[in-house]
Amino acid sequence: MKRMNIRLPFLLTLAVLLLILVACAPPVLETPTPAAMPAPEIPTINVEITADGINVPAEVPSGIVAFTLQNSGPEGSFDIARLNEGVTTDQLNEALASGDDLAALALVSLNGGASGNVDNKVIYDLAPGSYVAVSFPNAGPPIVVQPFTSGEDSGAAAPTADITVQLVDFQFALPNEIKAGQNVWQIENKGGQWHEMGILKLNEGSTVDDLIAWIESQSSDTPSGPPPFEDVAFWSPMAVGNTAWVTWDIPAGEYTVICFLPDLVGDGSPHFAHGMVRTLTVTE
Repeated sequence: MKRMNIRLPFLLTLAVLLLILVACAPPVLETPTPAAMPAPEIPTINVEITADGINVPAEVPSGIVAFTLQNSGPEGSFDIARLNEGVTTDQLNEALASGDDLAALALVSLNGGASGNVDNKVIYDLAPGSYVAVSFPNAGPPIVVQPFTSGEDSGAAAPTADITVQLVDFQFALPNEIKAGQNVWQIENKGGQWHEMGILKLNEGSTVDDLIAWIESQSSDTPSGPPPFEDVAFWSPMAVGNTAWVTWDIPAGEYTVICFLPDLVGDGSPHFAHGMVRTLTVTE
């Protein structure tokens, strides 16, 4: 009993000391997780087409890059294209001057361009390399080419798409129905050859058969009269593997989506003849 009486005060004292030490110990601080740095803003490259040519910076970033277009020159379309490995701008100009469009096409990878876009802006995912800005006048002067290079990655994140379109051989992979108003369209060429996309509003009483008959008549000796449609929006030829974003504001209605390009690796007939034509419904 005497040994128990001596040990009990000792244990009580030890317990009190431990409680004091715990109370006085500094708090354990958790190491904060570093906050993720926001992605840089998408850089914007201003391109101007004048009567004298194309003004574009000699070097632009690679990765996600926006191009805005101002055209004070001849009416027409605009595109950018990456020169294939080992191809020079002089070689491309020679092919264009010869009038051999297929020879010129074989030298580049087309990134596509848009008409009908809300802010004259197109966003591309550019691979590093040598590029050309190209103006295709509707009439008058010949095709104009201006070289530039794509270097260091912008680090910017791709925009969030409201509508995703995949161009494949031979169909448009996109929703049957979309909402009217401004939408960001992500356009990807997932096919095995080049593709384009026209969004057309057929005239009252006209059909897709009327549209195709009109197109076919344009290469005949007796072309039909005015087109049976209104051109609402258009995405110009895009090479395999490329991706871009454009903002279109399409009113409610029924539209025809079509690819006019020829099947260069097949029978040469238009892609719509292989089934690359469909209806798109836009609702309020």
